[in-house]
Amino acid sequence: MWPPALCALGALLCLAPPLHHAASAQAVWTAWLNISWKMPGSNQSHGSAGENGVYGQDSPLRRAGGVLVLPQGLDAVNACNPLTNFSLPAAGAPWLALIQRGGGCTFSEKINVAAKRGAAAVVIYNYGVGMGNDIQPMTHPGTGSTVAIMISHLKGQEILNRMTEGYQVTMIIEVGKKHGSWMNNYSIFFVSVSFFIVTAATVGYFIFYSARRLRIARAQNRRQRRLKADAKKAIGRLQLRTLKQGDKETGPDADSCAVCIEVYKPNDVVRILTCNHLFHKSCIDPWLLEHRTCPMCKCDILKALGIEVDIEDRGESFQPTVSNEASNIPSHNEEDSHSETASSGYASVQGTDEPAAEEPAPSESDNLHLVNNITQSPPVDVLPHLDNSGFQADEV
Repeated sequence: MWPPALCALGALLCLAPPLHHAASAQAVWTAWLNISWKMPGSNQSHGSAGENGVYGQDSPLRRAGGVLVLPQGLDAVNACNPLTNFSLPAAGAPWLALIQRGGGCTFSEKINVAAKRGAAAVVIYNYGVGMGNDIQPMTHPGTGSTVAIMISHLKGQEILNRMTEGYQVTMIIEVGKKHGSWMNNYSIFFVSVSFFIVTAATVGYFIFYSARRLRIARAQNRRQRRLKADAKKAIGRLQLRTLKQGDKETGPDADSCAVCIEVYKPNDVVRILTCNHLFHKSCIDPWLLEHRTCPMCKCDILKALGIEVDIEDRGESFQPTVSNEASNIPSHNEEDSHSETASSGYASVQGTDEPAAEEPAPSESDNLHLVNNITQSPPVDVLPHLDNSGFQADEV
């Protein structure tokens, strides 16, 4: 029996018979056939010899010889009927039964029918369209000590034709050579182990590849979600503007929105990016959430607004930080200009559920103080996007 360690590799190895039994059952012995034929009453005989047969798996390996005899009757060529008779030779002469394969019965039934009639051996010739010289080892348990061999279809037809022409055909069967099967227990063992190793390696690689792809996909999803959150914050800091009749953006020579390719109309709400390009708010906001760049000049709004994204090697940590340059230069103009635009823009991105924070109304003393500062302060440069007088319509 197989050791338990080998049995763990597969149940097939445990069910296999011992090696010497399997090897003997799978071995094939050829039969050396010495065939001679002559016409009755004639002294001239002809013959041929060759390794033209194969012993059956359950046949004894010994010599046998005699006159070949056919089953009687047109429908008895297969000798499937237990009452089949044979055209026996002279009394006491040994004879061999020549039977055709097929007919709906087993090899054992054919051999036992001939053995009961006294056949010294049984020769079964292959039958079927296209069989040619093919010979297949046959199994026939329960036939005792009867010698049984198989010959090819062509060889059987050759002998049958001579017998039909009236020749008396004699055959002597000699044990030929032993041919081991290409498939034994050792080869089954190695094939099984190789198949197990290849299958395990394939499944392992598939699991590893799937887990790696899933981990990468999750990291990318987390990165995209964090980048969208940063983009939403950046969009809230961009300026909004409502166009009016007479603005240069609504004139006949004005440009159209680069996202929807439609001309600007009065009362259109546009968003102004850090690069001074403007677009419809409903067009540019979804674009910025996905791309975070200007559609025209590819300006990165996160970098322009001083929002930096720290990406670790695994993509698990994304922490937006405001650069020192942008955070350490506060000015009254930035606070005044962003007070309205940040509140209106950020409220539009977050949705209607979060109303924009209301600003307290300036008192009279604050207004007087602001006027004094303006008259006393030196002139300042006007930002490019403030050149349009229509932008003042958004201010309260």
